[in-house]
Amino acid sequence: MELVIIIAAIAVGLLLVELLAPTGGVLAVIGAAGFVAAGILALDDSEVADYVGPGLITLGALSLITMFIITPKVLRAHRDEPVRTGWEELIGREAEVREPLDPSGQVWVEGALWQARVADGAPAIGPGNRVMVESVDGLTLVVKPVGGATQSGQKGT
Repeated sequence: MELVIIIAAIAVGLLLVELLAPTGGVLAVIGAAGFVAAGILALDDSEVADYVGPGLITLGALSLITMFIITPKVLRAHRDEPVRTGWEELIGREAEVREPLDPSGQVWVEGALWQARVADGAPAIGPGNRVMVESVDGLTLVVKPVGGATQSGQKGT
């Protein structure tokens, strides 16, 4: 019985370490196998064979199934693009010109009014036109026209 407790404790420890260490599921598989091994050993012990052995085997199987469901999601989350917040998420977004950009004015983007200026070489852009944010210079957005925007406020043809 002592061996069953030791193996089950090691299995629990491996599963807990798996939560904290980026091993990709290796420790979880070993921990689940430990539960199954402890359950098989407990089946040989006549004192606790009725409930401990099947319980440990079931716990090992559930741990393994859970690992195969969760591990791919965790690995996928760590491989995706890093989370962008604040001004850096504005790059590439479209905005609406509120004050003429000649060369600077204001644009409405993502629910906020921002100071903006046209990119070097771009023509002046009138209110109501759509622009795309190219970069951020301090607290000023650098924008370029989208779809032939003109100074008059009407889209060009």
